[in-house]
Amino acid sequence: MVFLALAGLIALLWSRWPIPLPGLKALELAMIGLLAGRFAFVQYRMMLESSLHGDKLTAQLTMKNVVLLTAVLILTYGLYVPKSWRRAAIVVGPLALLPFATLAVLALQHPTAMAWLWQQGPDRTTPQGRAPRALLFTFDALILTILAVGSTYGARTISRLRRQVAEARQLGQYRLGRLLGAGGMGEVYLAEHLLLKRPCAVKLIRPGEATDPRALERFEREVRLTATLSHPNIVEVYDYGRAEDGTYYYVMEYLPGLSLEDLVQRHGPLPPGRVVYLLRQVCQALSVAHAAGLIHRDIKPSNVIAARRSGMDDVAKLLDFGLVLPRPGSPTPHLTGEGQVLGTPLFMAPEQVMGGGRVVDERSDLYALGAVAYFLLTGRPPFDEGNGIGVMIAHARDPVVPPSRDRADVPEDLERVVLRCLAKEPTERFPDAESLERALGACSCAGYWDRVRAARWWQDADPPPADADDRQLSRPRGGHASDC
Repeated sequence: MVFLALAGLIALLWSRWPIPLPGLKALELAMIGLLAGRFAFVQYRMMLESSLHGDKLTAQLTMKNVVLLTAVLILTYGLYVPKSWRRAAIVVGPLALLPFATLAVLALQHPTAMAWLWQQGPDRTTPQGRAPRALLFTFDALILTILAVGSTYGARTISRLRRQVAEARQLGQYRLGRLLGAGGMGEVYLAEHLLLKRPCAVKLIRPGEATDPRALERFEREVRLTATLSHPNIVEVYDYGRAEDGTYYYVMEYLPGLSLEDLVQRHGPLPPGRVVYLLRQVCQALSVAHAAGLIHRDIKPSNVIAARRSGMDDVAKLLDFGLVLPRPGSPTPHLTGEGQVLGTPLFMAPEQVMGGGRVVDERSDLYALGAVAYFLLTGRPPFDEGNGIGVMIAHARDPVVPPSRDRADVPEDLERVVLRCLAKEPTERFPDAESLERALGACSCAGYWDRVRAARWWQDADPPPADADDRQLSRPRGGHASDC
């Protein structure tokens, strides 16, 4: 059974089935646990049978063989499985103790059969030349202890070397630094242009995705479409290319700051005036995208960065045009198949959720922006039913609870704007981003937040200057480029 289970785990690892990182770690522990359990079972059974028949020599050889197999397992795990030294210690420590723990259980459960452990045997290390046979295993214990410590130290060294290799990786003129984020299609790294010494963010498409023509087409279109949108509130694309190993990548500006999601998670709901200040900038970005005939379709807090750029704070930057859709009637070619429901359920418009040929246009993005406003004001999305289907049904069917129910200081005029954005019928929402931007600007709290207040807030929240990240790529305090 153990070998069948191991074969199943190995087959799962060799398959193309996507396994998340926690799943891989669980499989790793399962394989180690199965092998260690098998060793302990064989040791227990063979030593007990040998001891019951008075065959002390076979019992001792069994113990020696199990110690040898455990040593091989410790060395293999320490050298060939990527991990942190803490994880290595957690695994190899119990492995080193297991043979002796099994021996102790045997001695406690079968004291008569295992009485030979306490009988005297040959031992040249004592003056009398005789000692309990149990002491013959002290050398084995010492060997496994040394191997466990060495394996842990080796894991630490290998992990450090892997990190240094990753940091030294280059793509053309770009030296990659630390990982900024990962998503469904790729990873984003902090990087530096070797000649210009300019910090940037490099988005890589996963090697497996690069063989999928549709995924690669989406990646390339994301690059081209983002590059065509030139606006201070849209992330800027610098470059695009393919590395020698076949990795596709594109380079965009690095944005020191926090996503709106991180901002709320770390500091709680935002003041209404700050919400208006940030959302008006996003409206301006959407105006440019919509004028180009593009619908974003994935407006959410993690796709908007409150950045610190060029001495300015709270500069809203719209990211991730990977799900962009041409506006109905636009000559831009379709980027995804018809009938697909793509986006983030917590911030989807009802027509986007229901699909079935319903028109997704500019007003769908405005609904999502209204959901973002709701999140910024209350700390939660308009609907949070615990699973994707429940949330989508709520967007399509349930009325929105006014944000003032959760937060009494939400101004009435701002609440009206947010609730209009969240209307079920697109015709009841604002007709375009410009209209929404004007409505936000007319709110009584619109003048509360400005550049001075933003600068003061960032100084209190993060003492180092905004350009500290630009000057010190190896130790950035925070930054974003894309939600992948």
